[in-house]
Amino acid sequence: MQTPLPQPPVSQDTRRTDSPPYVVQPPLLTPLNAARLMAIGALLMAVAIGLLAFLLYKPQPAPIVMHPPPTPAPTATPLPTATPSPLTVFVSGGVARPGLYVLGWDARVGDALAAAGGLQEGVDEARVNQAERLFDGAQVHAPEAETANAGSSESGPPSGLSGTLALSAAAGGSTSGLVNLNTASADGLMSLPGIGPSKAAAIIANRPYDSVDDLDRVPGFGAKTIDQLREMVTTR
Repeated sequence: MQTPLPQPPVSQDTRRTDSPPYVVQPPLLTPLNAARLMAIGALLMAVAIGLLAFLLYKPQPAPIVMHPPPTPAPTATPLPTATPSPLTVFVSGGVARPGLYVLGWDARVGDALAAAGGLQEGVDEARVNQAERLFDGAQVHAPEAETANAGSSESGPPSGLSGTLALSAAAGGSTSGLVNLNTASADGLMSLPGIGPSKAAAIIANRPYDSVDDLDRVPGFGAKTIDQLREMVTTR
């Protein structure tokens, strides 16, 4: 008969095995933890309020104001200028078609000669200043060959431009076209027949004159000379 082997002793656990399992308990809310949580909450609330205030009250850009364009300063209205009137002149002498011609206000002697058909053969162009400006009522005379060769001023009007305004402008005289003995220059006085440089100087030296007859006190002037000039001069 076989002898049984000895068995190890069985410990007897006297503790109860029906107790519930171990559960980890959360830490208790201490005053320190509560203060921390309040601080964090206050900080988050402050950040939220600041963000909300920024969104609601952020600065707006200045509004764009549209200004009307500036009113231009008034400009002076130029006064209307009178339209120059055309000129009527008489062309005579050695031209193809002598007669009256109406030309523009700025026409010259050469324009009048061209309107009359131009100078005929044999007329000396140097005896007529074709660049001289015309005026209303003027006469443009181109001396013909035989007249120019004769050299007599009594055979026709003077060469070139002549007329009331021409005589007045040359003399520096009155608006009537007469040479004013009291105001005319030496050149103006020498435009009179028979008056040269010495007689023109004598007339100027003996001014003023109350009448044409006062020329008798000028040396070299006799009654015949005074009568010859009477219709061409004035003292006013």
